[in-house]
Amino acid sequence: MKLNIKEEDYLETIYRLSRNEGFVRISEIARAREVRLPTVISAISRLKENDLVRQEYYGKVSLTPAGKKMGAKIYKTHRILRIFFDEVLGLPHEISEDNACRMEHGANREIVRRLEALTEAMRLPGGNSMPHRPAARRGR
Repeated sequence: MKLNIKEEDYLETIYRLSRNEGFVRISEIARAREVRLPTVISAISRLKENDLVRQEYYGKVSLTPAGKKMGAKIYKTHRILRIFFDEVLGLPHEISEDNACRMEHGANREIVRRLEALTEAMRLPGGNSMPHRPAARRGR
């Protein structure tokens, strides 16, 4: 099944928010995504059609096994990219977060795997010191 970027973002949000209790309320999703309730309800409907989430009558949303697997994969890719941008490239957190969110949807698995391995290798004793902050560029 192929989800669009927005659906993947909602699935990742539900995954993140539901890890502790196993469910999340629609209002929590709206707050996290900074959208209104009708927007969340529409996204939840699409995820239900793909059998990725379940919703109780009073609004509690939980992931199906397929939703949990897909959400975990999206979240892991996001984390690997963000950590690489933060720690290896030394980018400001806001830039790292924004770009990880955009790139997580189309990132090739092998590239992400190698970025993760590189990041871990640089964390080991004897690896390059992190974070690496490139020298500021000066105007010409």
